[in-house]
Amino acid sequence: MNFSNGAYPRKPSGFGLIEIMIAMTLGIVIILGITTLFADTSKSLASVDRSGRQIENALFTLELLASELSLAGYWGGANYPVDAETQIFVSGEVPPAAPSELSWNVATEVPPTCLGTGATISGTSDNAKAELAFAMEYPLFSALGTTLNSEITGGVCGSSTMAPSNSNSDYFVIRRAGSCATGAHPAPTLNHCRPLGDYYHLQTNGCYSENLGLSGGELKLLRVNDVNVGSKLTYTGYDCSTPAPIYRLVSRIYYVDEDDTLTRLYLDSSGAGLAFKTEVLVDGVELLRFEWFVDTDGDGQYDRVTRAPSIIDWPNIIGVKIWTVVRSSQREPGYLDDATYTIAGEAWSVPTSNVSYRRVVQSRMVDISNIGSRRR
Repeated sequence: MNFSNGAYPRKPSGFGLIEIMIAMTLGIVIILGITTLFADTSKSLASVDRSGRQIENALFTLELLASELSLAGYWGGANYPVDAETQIFVSGEVPPAAPSELSWNVATEVPPTCLGTGATISGTSDNAKAELAFAMEYPLFSALGTTLNSEITGGVCGSSTMAPSNSNSDYFVIRRAGSCATGAHPAPTLNHCRPLGDYYHLQTNGCYSENLGLSGGELKLLRVNDVNVGSKLTYTGYDCSTPAPIYRLVSRIYYVDEDDTLTRLYLDSSGAGLAFKTEVLVDGVELLRFEWFVDTDGDGQYDRVTRAPSIIDWPNIIGVKIWTVVRSSQREPGYLDDATYTIAGEAWSVPTSNVSYRRVVQSRMVDISNIGSRRR
């Protein structure tokens, strides 16, 4: 190779300082862009997920309450309304003298909410049964949370440690027959019912028999289990031979607690007695209110709408409009909702402690067909 002209091959050179700085700057810009995109995408996904959960909670709350309220007035094979003294206390059973042995006046007061624990009626052979029998005359009742709180704190519901109700929200109690015809084992399993356990069940007599002193329509309300159900619940159907269906007595209370949680209390066996037990249902429910549709003339059509039915109205409720306010599960920085909403015809302002939550206001009409449809 000839290098006589003084030309030498150049050595390969790497990146200089300037090139390295430019490359680093470009890399940082790209990484910042990707990080920002990822953060924005994550924030958007979290917002969508939060909104989805909120809407899901709101829809579930409405559907749950609507399905429960639609069953009001259902007593299995028994007619509506139920008269405790003439239908339940039969065949030699002696009811407590109403109202002298009751803690409320049957003619002017709605029965207490937490009936069935035996803490309200005393001096009978079966205090829990006596309470439940008279409670069946009022299968549906609602009031402000303060009314329920007085019973919870007084231990009437079976425990004074239950979460107290939000005093601004309504609650309701529903008493009815279970929607599943049960009986001795294996009937509950075959019918996909809850096992009998050791709890109160209903059976309606469908047999007319002068010899047995049965005119049809009598109700047995007894605490039974798999061993004694056959000997205690002995009513038959219209043919006077086929055993009549047996239904579990359902007594449930729905309310919003002070932590904005929809809660259900349900009556169940508790050792030798009965007590209401707690079941947490939905988080973020801020408010629960109702408008009640009353049929005053018995034609199956509502005559007026009220937030506070009287004692003579409750057996004549044929419909209800449910109102719920459900907030997001998390606060949203920078968001402010300090509005005043109209709920069930009344103004409701967002609590100052919750203005940074998004919320959904929903309502739904429910037809109580077990009462209204019988009258149409």
